[in-house]
Amino acid sequence: MSRRLATIEGSLSLFFSLSPSAAANLRPGAEQKVVFITARVHPGETPSSFVCQGIIDFLVSQHPIAKVLRDHLVFKIAPMLNPDGVYLGNYRCSLMGFDLNRHWANPSPWAHPTLHGVKQLIIEMYNNPKINLEFYIDIHAHSTMMNGFMYGNIFEDEERFQRQAVFPKLLCQNAEDFSYVSNVSLN
Repeated sequence: MSRRLATIEGSLSLFFSLSPSAAANLRPGAEQKVVFITARVHPGETPSSFVCQGIIDFLVSQHPIAKVLRDHLVFKIAPMLNPDGVYLGNYRCSLMGFDLNRHWANPSPWAHPTLHGVKQLIIEMYNNPKINLEFYIDIHAHSTMMNGFMYGNIFEDEERFQRQAVFPKLLCQNAEDFSYVSNVSLN
């Protein structure tokens, strides 16, 4: 299933879901566990498209881990949040000159249509008791940082804080180019 997100230049199908076909979390009445992935909010961060494409290629592959993930989770992926900016060759801004990453708090359906659409979907999921947003990944790239890195939030609730640290710790154990100590900032 895909949802169309309007852009300033027109309407493009930039969003899709990877849903398991016979998974337990898609049975009527079952809670859906969702992983939401977005990329390319800044047009000049081209590597984020390659990372997102790699994630998609892996998730649709026949790899046994990909199958397990598909059997237990629903993946919602918006691979390009700023298609107008990418089309125009901008580095950080949209067609209208906005750094979209600075407008998540109150995105305008007119000036920031892709953000507005994604945020509305996240709010719908949050308000649906049968959907649990397990994980959100917003893929970026950096002009001076090397290798992979992650930013996270500081939560007063210790359980939430520890839960968000699990993914970078697992990544550190499984990817030699990623260091939890030097590549993670929780602030």
